[in-house]
Amino acid sequence: MLEGLDGIDWDSVTHAYGAASDVPSLLRSLLSPDAGVRKGAVDYLFGNIWHQGTVYPATAAAVPFLYELLTAQGVPCKRDVASLLSAIAVGRGYFEVHAVGKFGEPTWRRILGKEGKTLEAELEREAAEIRAVRRAVSVGLPHLMPYLRDEDPWFRRCIADALGQYPEHADVTHPALTAALASETDDSAAGTIRQNLERLSRPRPDHTSS
Repeated sequence: MLEGLDGIDWDSVTHAYGAASDVPSLLRSLLSPDAGVRKGAVDYLFGNIWHQGTVYPATAAAVPFLYELLTAQGVPCKRDVASLLSAIAVGRGYFEVHAVGKFGEPTWRRILGKEGKTLEAELEREAAEIRAVRRAVSVGLPHLMPYLRDEDPWFRRCIADALGQYPEHADVTHPALTAALASETDDSAAGTIRQNLERLSRPRPDHTSS
């Protein structure tokens, strides 16, 4: 398991704190028989490849391995892995989050300008990175559906939000969310499920027409 980790040049991809050289050991630590080691690894991954709602190039590289852990036999922390994947699924770019508003935008324009960069170029670069993350998440998204039955209503909301962001899977996620809504007992979770059902029911843009 996780044999492909060493085939990635983790030093060349970044997360919230720079080079992602720590990611392989953290992913392997999710297989540790020691619950404390596993918890520490999850906490670190929630701080670097996902950080306060933002995701990075290293996130896209890590997602296939997270799905491998989620679907393999005998992995002891699958719920934590699913939680991390659900957070990544709705992740946004750093500049998208921070370089906005009356303070954020001019501040980052000034900072980037000193480096010879423009905010527009950084947002364009970041958008490509986010698309890479979304493509990676989309590959295995249906594997999150069983967690709609988790005992924690907050976690059920997180899973519903993740499923609702990927209309390309609506043929399986819409029925799963509909079934989850029928048995949902928490008002807040039910509201989140309804919102995502509505999102998945919206017509998708037709990119084939001229």
